[in-house]
Amino acid sequence: MLMEVKGLTKHFGGVAAVKEISFQLKKSEIFALIGPNGAGKTTVFNLVTGMLEPDGGSMVFEGKSLFGLKPHQIAAAGITRTFQNLQLFGGMTVLENIMAGAHLKGKTGFLKALTTWPGSAAEEKKIRRDAFALLGDVGLTGLENLPASTLSFGRQRLLEIARALASEPRLVLLDEPAAGLNSAETKEMADYLKRLRKQGKSMVLVEHDMETVMEVADRIIVLNFGEVIAVGTPAEIQANPEVIKAYLGEDEQVA
Repeated sequence: MLMEVKGLTKHFGGVAAVKEISFQLKKSEIFALIGPNGAGKTTVFNLVTGMLEPDGGSMVFEGKSLFGLKPHQIAAAGITRTFQNLQLFGGMTVLENIMAGAHLKGKTGFLKALTTWPGSAAEEKKIRRDAFALLGDVGLTGLENLPASTLSFGRQRLLEIARALASEPRLVLLDEPAAGLNSAETKEMADYLKRLRKQGKSMVLVEHDMETVMEVADRIIVLNFGEVIAVGTPAEIQANPEVIKAYLGEDEQVA
């Protein structure tokens, strides 16, 4: 088991945004977190990545507790994320964006790599080589010298995922990767996520595009008002009456 969350709880004032949520993540799977707006999905992401401190529960990743760790410590432990609102360095090139992600795991660090710090040259060479490989994986070969801001929105989404992968995480949290994409870009994104799974990557996905979720996810957890209402395969979730009720409301009486 890659990660186990038990009884995760978070209050904002007197409101419980997340109420004793529990789930397990397996290695090399895509685990989707879905639910109506305000269900607590982003709060869960922020708790797992250390951006918020839990009020209760436990989070164990690869046998080690994440409770109380800061975001940079959780990143160092092997967990990274993307954001619904793109967080790219628009003025930097496509290649530089990926290399910036790789420096999170480097020994010299991003700032030292800009100097003649001992050992930085060899490490920089490897980071550049690995970044070019990621460019190929994500379909951005030939665009490495363009400013990231000049890419289409769909390609910027792919670049952000590639940058997250540059730190060689064991778990990637993807916050609405298909948001704002057209149908062709959404298909490209889904295909890329499936390729990553074949490569052994483990992912947690928050996504409102249900077609994408049902296509790529191995298992799905559904939240409503901060509570878990269902966990299962895509087929099981689609047939679950509690999930249908949460998304569509009470069934109307047919005359």
